[in-house]
Amino acid sequence: MTATKTSELQAKAERLKNCLRKFGQVGIAFSGGVDSSFLLRSAIDSLGAENVLALHARSCLQKQEEQERAASWSVRFVDIEPLTWPDFIRNQSDRCYLCKRRIYSLFLEILAREGIAVLFDGTNLDDLQQSEKGRPGLRAIAELGVQTPLADCGLSKAEIRELSRDLGLATWNQPSDSCLATRIPAGMEITAERLAQVVAMEQVLYDAGFFSCRARLLDDTVVCLQLRQKDIDRFCALAVRQEVSCLLKRTGAGKIVLDLDGR
Repeated sequence: MTATKTSELQAKAERLKNCLRKFGQVGIAFSGGVDSSFLLRSAIDSLGAENVLALHARSCLQKQEEQERAASWSVRFVDIEPLTWPDFIRNQSDRCYLCKRRIYSLFLEILAREGIAVLFDGTNLDDLQQSEKGRPGLRAIAELGVQTPLADCGLSKAEIRELSRDLGLATWNQPSDSCLATRIPAGMEITAERLAQVVAMEQVLYDAGFFSCRARLLDDTVVCLQLRQKDIDRFCALAVRQEVSCLLKRTGAGKIVLDLDGR
């Protein structure tokens, strides 16, 4: 990174600190990912840990390792049961919006009881550029008045990773992730069985050395694998493909297709 770029990045980091210092106490919607981890650390450094309440929605939509990563921070777990929400189970095109609105409304209720008036979300500048179509949760964030200091300070994902590395955060190079419901196409009902199958298939891929992968159900008979671009050639080797395919079929996978665009 050039000296000019470094100076610009440090200026954004200082702008973020100044933004956070305007608040006495804050709540943070904490997922354990790159953005929310950096935001939480920045808020603690700026306001003190006693003035920051991180809330993490724990549910069947996360893998165990995600919950363990969240537990490595001082957070308050909020247990939710999305499979009891009819509008979530139906899995229509507005599912992400409805889910985000429900969770953040719950967070705001908890914060209000604690006397905390503001909730921060880890949305970054790149997320905003995707618009509500690419990021349906943005609509819920706007409607509820949730603040997005990372985006407001002009921080991109790459810049947040760079600043996270400078802070020594283990999440700086953590792959982006999303909830397990994103592996099920709109219109297909979300069930505990389908979520469990996705977890099992992605574990097979992980055990075979294919990290940051996705196993997306196209229907109940076809699964589409999304691997990192650099892993596709290795997967296509006959011996590897046959072994992984055999293991995937033991999880209930039917026809297996590969997304050649990768992730």
